[in-house]
Amino acid sequence: MKSIERFYLLRYIKSPKRMLMRFSFVFMVLGIVISVSILSAGLNLFEGYERALKTVLLDSFAHIKIESGNGRFLSREQLDRIMNTLGDKPEIVSLTPNIGINLMAIDSVNTRGCVFNAYHTAEGKELHYGKFVVEGRPQVNDGEVVIGHYLAEEFGLGIGDEISLLYPQLRRVTPLGVSSDIRRFEVVGLYRSGYYEFDRSLIIGTLTDARSILFTDDPFAAVEIKLDNEHVDKAKEIASRYRLELGADLIAYPPISGDLLRIVAMQKWLIFIVFSFLVLIAGINVISAVSTMILDKKNQIAILRTLGATAATVRRVINYQILLVCLIAIIIGQALGALLSLFVVKQGFYRLKGEVYFIDKLEHHISLFNLAAVFVVASILVIICVWIPSRQINRLKIIDLIRNP
Repeated sequence: MKSIERFYLLRYIKSPKRMLMRFSFVFMVLGIVISVSILSAGLNLFEGYERALKTVLLDSFAHIKIESGNGRFLSREQLDRIMNTLGDKPEIVSLTPNIGINLMAIDSVNTRGCVFNAYHTAEGKELHYGKFVVEGRPQVNDGEVVIGHYLAEEFGLGIGDEISLLYPQLRRVTPLGVSSDIRRFEVVGLYRSGYYEFDRSLIIGTLTDARSILFTDDPFAAVEIKLDNEHVDKAKEIASRYRLELGADLIAYPPISGDLLRIVAMQKWLIFIVFSFLVLIAGINVISAVSTMILDKKNQIAILRTLGATAATVRRVINYQILLVCLIAIIIGQALGALLSLFVVKQGFYRLKGEVYFIDKLEHHISLFNLAAVFVVASILVIICVWIPSRQINRLKIIDLIRNP
């Protein structure tokens, strides 16, 4: 930056009131602040949603599930092979045999398809779902269940109430048709993970009750594996490796589809692109402000050109002044966007629909990468919008400026 450019920039910084009070400048600043704040808030909310959804999915589902290749229950030999082969793997946090049953919760009014899960937990070990039990107790005895929070709301149930579960016995056909087994269980806990589908359909009971419902003595239907944080993102590759180690009669796969998280990430950047057009629209005010400034300062431009300043020098003096205001407006817009996203999260009059968005709670997260992306994109758009009208300085004739001040 040359000395003359520095002189005018410092002069502007020390006494900016005359410039800032112009209507064109006021609208320019407001346009940038509002558009950048909307862009930042949208990105913060989508980032929070993406992280919250990923956390809920990884906490609610097993990272890897192992089942028999023929679709039946695991034999004792298969179960022993799984435990012996994978029991000492350093990346595995928990290895939990379980039984899962699809059945229906019913009462006189409602019917809801549910999943009845029963887990084998070693004595003295903490229940992996215990942290999600928000009311009552996570431990269940025979005849007792923990049910999802929204399932309890839908059926009007609380701790100590009974829930009726219906399981069609397809192998027990009578002259009147398929026999349905209805059993009643006492609710001893309410489960709330934040994942809506689980919170309205999950029922956790004992292995004895699960085997009794199925009329089977087979030990377990599957083994669920939880990985440590370092290996969670590699679940698909690790599952493929386990499949080779365990043999052809067992299948290992990650129940969580990575496609869902990739779609959410894609939506976030689509929102970023769409909202970036708001900054571009605000750039029209920047073009107007620069054009107005050039017309208002024709006399000063003529004097500077007469004193020997080149058109490029005059253009840089004006550009630096405009860009300084625009960059400050971008920073203010990002700060306002952070406050706006926080307000949207904290307000109580709007909640996500769990059946649509999988989770029912808004979250926000301020990422340094997102802040940098917004600042860079907004700055580039502003620079382009400043550069376009400033080119007319090259076409101004000194003689015409002096004759027609």
